[in-house]
Amino acid sequence: MKNVFIFILMLLSASTMSYSQQASLTIINKSEREMTTKVMQGTEKKSTLHKTVTIAPKGKELIYFSETGRYFTKTMAVLLSKDTLTLNDTLYSKGTPFEVIADSKRGYSNITMKFIVKESKKPILDGSFPITRKEYDEN
Repeated sequence: MKNVFIFILMLLSASTMSYSQQASLTIINKSEREMTTKVMQGTEKKSTLHKTVTIAPKGKELIYFSETGRYFTKTMAVLLSKDTLTLNDTLYSKGTPFEVIADSKRGYSNITMKFIVKESKKPILDGSFPITRKEYDEN
């Protein structure tokens, strides 16, 4: 009986260790805007939604991956009016593609992305490309 218990304990430990190793993406919002970011898997034309996260101003979120592949982000960054708490200004953007490795032989990617908005009369989300709301809403 003792041998069976030790064997089960070893199996649980091994399975926990294998699940604890995952690829991850940390998204840091360095702006004053609330961001909703879609992480898309695949190429731009044939992509599927991996995960959607909402990130508070100056906040961060962690996303896990179980599959190796190409991914990219689509982001909606909303600046709320401090006086009326209504939507004031919205930016839509698409990030450059990135590769995620998630396998025991090649390892596990741990990626960090920082989103910075340069506020001006025509604000820009630094390091990404502007897209339309329609493009953001696809997938």
